[in-house]
Amino acid sequence: MAGEAAGDILLVGPGWLGKPAAESLARAHAGRGRVVAVSRSERPAPEGCVALQADITRGTDDPAFRATLSATLRAIVVCVAPSSARGDSYAVYPAAARGTARLADAFDAQAVVYLSSTGIYDRHDGSAVTEKTLIAPTNDRVQALFDAELTVLATASAARSATVLRAAGLYGPGRDPAARFASGATAADTWCNFSWRDDVIAAIAHVMARPATGHGVIYNCTDDCPVQAGDITLALTGARPTAGLPADPNGPVRAGRSSQRISSAALKATGWYPAAPTVFDGLAQLGHALPGRPS
Repeated sequence: MAGEAAGDILLVGPGWLGKPAAESLARAHAGRGRVVAVSRSERPAPEGCVALQADITRGTDDPAFRATLSATLRAIVVCVAPSSARGDSYAVYPAAARGTARLADAFDAQAVVYLSSTGIYDRHDGSAVTEKTLIAPTNDRVQALFDAELTVLATASAARSATVLRAAGLYGPGRDPAARFASGATAADTWCNFSWRDDVIAAIAHVMARPATGHGVIYNCTDDCPVQAGDITLALTGARPTAGLPADPNGPVRAGRSSQRISSAALKATGWYPAAPTVFDGLAQLGHALPGRPS
């Protein structure tokens, strides 16, 4: 991030992904401004960052933001955790996006980066999807994701970049998917997509540094190597799975039950490239032996 503009960076949601992202941004942005890590509950500041207890869904109505932030923000990065993990309704997504938009205007943010999900595609038939694939919400979760993305994209201007990163199957240290695949319980013909945590963190910094173009941009942020669940089971155990039902084309988009092949070619074309280009590389980094890994 050499040559980056000065100003504070506001990172919302310093959780499993957001905390190391905030720490990485703080190291890269040192000397040019603070990284302010925002959460609704009180928690320690990530290393090198400033902690702020505030509610992003309230936006400028929460006085904690004006009391803490500088006049101009370098960027706002939103890493809202999956609502199901907190027991909240899906409405948290568009509410957080609206609060982000108000803050972006109030503090002249130069960039907005919003972490979304490839679950928005809602595909169960193994089809290939890109950022141009039609989004047709059929459930509350997809509708909420879609509404949030539209709100964020609308913040773009000639002076402000607005980027949505759609991540898939987040995993890494502290979030290891091996057990559920080694068991063979996931339908062997289900297409799976993965995003190594550090690769998503790198993508945040990468798109934040890209110039404003006057319009919002969406990128899929995955390893660009879809793989069927049975091949992961084989890699981990050395044997083809015998358990698991065929993929349900009408099943809900939850807990890895979607089946789609996601391309991140657009993001790679901008110069970003994953350090874990396949889930097998990530599993190896997590310390797993892979006796059946494909050559």
